[in-house]
Amino acid sequence: MKAKASLSSPFFVLILYLLALSSRFLQQRLVESESNVYLTVIILQILIFVIPAIVFCRLKGVGYATKLNIRLFSPAKLGCIVMSALVLICGSVLIRFAQIYVGGLDRFGFSMFDSYLGDRDTGEFLFVTMAFVVMPAITEEFVFRAILLTEYNEDGFGAITASLISALLSSMIFFSLEKLPVFFLAGLIYCMITYVTGSSLTALLTHMIFNFYGIFAERYVLKAIINPSNKIISIFTFALLFLILAVIMFGEYEHILRKMGINGVPTPSYRLKKTEDGTTPDVAATEAEEESGKALIGERARMSLEAFFSPGFLLCILFFAIAVFGFSR
Repeated sequence: MKAKASLSSPFFVLILYLLALSSRFLQQRLVESESNVYLTVIILQILIFVIPAIVFCRLKGVGYATKLNIRLFSPAKLGCIVMSALVLICGSVLIRFAQIYVGGLDRFGFSMFDSYLGDRDTGEFLFVTMAFVVMPAITEEFVFRAILLTEYNEDGFGAITASLISALLSSMIFFSLEKLPVFFLAGLIYCMITYVTGSSLTALLTHMIFNFYGIFAERYVLKAIINPSNKIISIFTFALLFLILAVIMFGEYEHILRKMGINGVPTPSYRLKKTEDGTTPDVAATEAEEESGKALIGERARMSLEAFFSPGFLLCILFFAIAVFGFSR
């Protein structure tokens, strides 16, 4: 399958949207049944994400899996993962704070499968962790960071466009305007750490930490910030933590990128190009591009517009709008 990323990738995600929305019609019936809830959730995630992703990879041809950014990383990057997760947690608290006190939101479902989790006893730690923490991180990162980022990079759309597309498409699959800001922020951070470390496995671990917080700790944090007596101190504390941790996180990113540069490893660029062998990234601009900066900027803008206004991407947005406003009535 040789279709351009701006065409094939959004249509691939649109199929996932259809499967995810279809699963909603089964959830209530399955919750009320006597079936194993955790096993059901895992199976649904495999059906929604894993099987279509494997089919997509097969359609892309032999050797496509080797192009995906699924590779081991050094233990030195663990600090980067922890900082990214903490920034994401603090950022999500600030967004929730605004939604509660400005938007009047009184309920926030963290998972795609909220109706399964409900008020169940989270004492079933291992089962809850596997179904709602580990499995979602694996399936979603495989699709939105491993496959989608690779697709847009292979076609030269670059890090910024690829990250925005990936973050937006991954956040819309929850079909919720309330969840959209938090998961869009999450998608951006997952994309950044994938680019900086060169491995989507770092995004996967960051995702797991955030999921763990969302399932097991968010409710207690929200109770604290909802308390009127804690309102001012809560917003001040989390805003300050967010800024401090963000500075540390970007410092970690800079340290990794500087080390890559010293070792002669190509670092992410706005537009990734290929060397003559067609496989090795080459971020160095050609002499013609150096002499014609305006033409290069125009080309970048054109490719970004192509990505954001492709038929598949616009259909994904339309499908999200119909799912949110149509089925909510």
